[in-house]
Amino acid sequence: MNLALPFIDIIIFAIIAIFLVYRLKSILGQNSEGNEPSEKINVGKKDYTNVVKLDSKKPNIDEITIKDSITNIDPTFNEKEFLKGAQNFFKMVIDCFLKGNLKDISDYIDDKLIQNFQSVIDERLEEKETLKIDIIDMKSIQIKNFTTVKNFLRISVLFETEQIKVLKDKEGTIIDGNQKTPILVKDLWTFEKKIQSKDLNWRLIETSDA
Repeated sequence: MNLALPFIDIIIFAIIAIFLVYRLKSILGQNSEGNEPSEKINVGKKDYTNVVKLDSKKPNIDEITIKDSITNIDPTFNEKEFLKGAQNFFKMVIDCFLKGNLKDISDYIDDKLIQNFQSVIDERLEEKETLKIDIIDMKSIQIKNFTTVKNFLRISVLFETEQIKVLKDKEGTIIDGNQKTPILVKDLWTFEKKIQSKDLNWRLIETSDA
């Protein structure tokens, strides 16, 4: 009987150890709220509302407002065709101004403005100066503002061009500009046309530096 006592003690200790291990596993297997553990990690729903694509471009609200307002005044207005024509005319005016002959563009420019152009040309010829303007790049062209005067619509267009501009005296010496370094030139030209007129031609009535 005395030999059996150590064996019984071992069995009792073994039962107690199994019970403690079970309890320990049960406690460690719960979360802080006493729920069963889950193998899946819940990271929540990702919110990508603040992510902006690199190629996304929001339209300029001012440009949209101007375009819509002009169309409301004159339903025949076509912005794309207008800007295309303005760009071609811009280059034509520069070319005629350099040549000193405004005949080809006089019908599309206000009389007072033609006189101003001619006055500058005459002064240049009198001083025997030579002006050279090379338009390297048309950086941008956009409608800046508009107004109506009686039954006429006036639209101001901003031209941003990269130019080589050089003025030489009669000896060929450069007195203004640089023939190697291009400059950014901003011109604001105002065009006028009768509202809803069948004549698609616009008249240039004013020019200024922007």
